[in-house]
Amino acid sequence: MSRVHHPECDVEIEGCEEIDAFECDDAEVWVEADAILISYFDDDGIVVLEGWPEKEEEAAGATPGWRFSARSRPRRAFLRPMPDAPQTYLGEIEQHGSTTAWKLRLGEPAD
Repeated sequence: MSRVHHPECDVEIEGCEEIDAFECDDAEVWVEADAILISYFDDDGIVVLEGWPEKEEEAAGATPGWRFSARSRPRRAFLRPMPDAPQTYLGEIEQHGSTTAWKLRLGEPAD
């Protein structure tokens, strides 16, 4: 199995009660078989989210997405591909007891 590295990705998180709006344009993503790893820096340091594919039956007829959990913080997330925007994923992220929308745009894969 080969691993694909996307070194220049964008992460955007909408603000809500307990979550400040946030953007990072130097996130990194690694995709390998049935696993995905996203890393970026926020105001508290590095965030590393490990993901696995959603099962077809969980998607309820939509395109299956990815479920994530953070390796070092109490954080969970979900992303689903946007059909009209290749390399763009939209979903929800939960942190500090609140849930808000977030978006990931993959950069070009590294050679």
